Amino acid sequence: MQQRLVQDLMRIRHGHVVPETATLRQVAERLIISDCDMMAVIDTDGRFSGVVCESSVVRALMTNPEANATIQSIICRHAESIRLDACLSTVLPLFRSSANTALPVIDQAGVVCGLLMRRDVIGNLLNRQAEAAMSAAAESAASDSVHAKTVATQIRPPFQKSMSTRITHTAETNRSEAKPAQKPHFLSGDAARRVLWEAEDRL
Repeated sequence: MQQRLVQDLMRIRHGHVVPETATLRQVAERLIISDCDMMAVIDTDGRFSGVVCESSVVRALMTNPEANATIQSIICRHAESIRLDACLSTVLPLFRSSANTALPVIDQAGVVCGLLMRRDVIGNLLNRQAEAAMSAAAESAASDSVHAKTVATQIRPPFQKSMSTRITHTAETNRSEAKPAQKPHFLSGDAARRVLWEAEDRL
């Protein structure tokens, strides 16, 4: 099965990326309409500079009623990111070993391209398992069919063998029981005369 890349499952940046100058209100509104609990943060050049988590926004709004305050103080600048052309299998440990629900995806220049969602990765793994199971079942069925045909050509039906044996046995029995017809019994001249003389003496 072909190895999939991060870009195959990545969600494009629209709706999941905010600038460093965004306010708490703007980010909160974006999180409300988004299906993700974090936003990738970019600088003025569009390069990745960190992430803002939903929990951080909630805490900031609770402690700072001024919703127009920027997100500068709550940006996590040491967040992990992954390359656009990375193999999907190489980034799986990042989801297993941490609480990441999404990871920012960047290109070679460090520009944010989108997010890789953990739920999408899980869905892909489940689909691959289902495809592998279906493929194995199809191969097994094909193998069984070929084996059955091979066996059928090698073994004659029992009734054919029994009939053939019976016919052969009957023919051999008939040949063994058949005897040549007995020829008529003729006496030589002297023997015939002797029999006649003996018969006359008894008279």
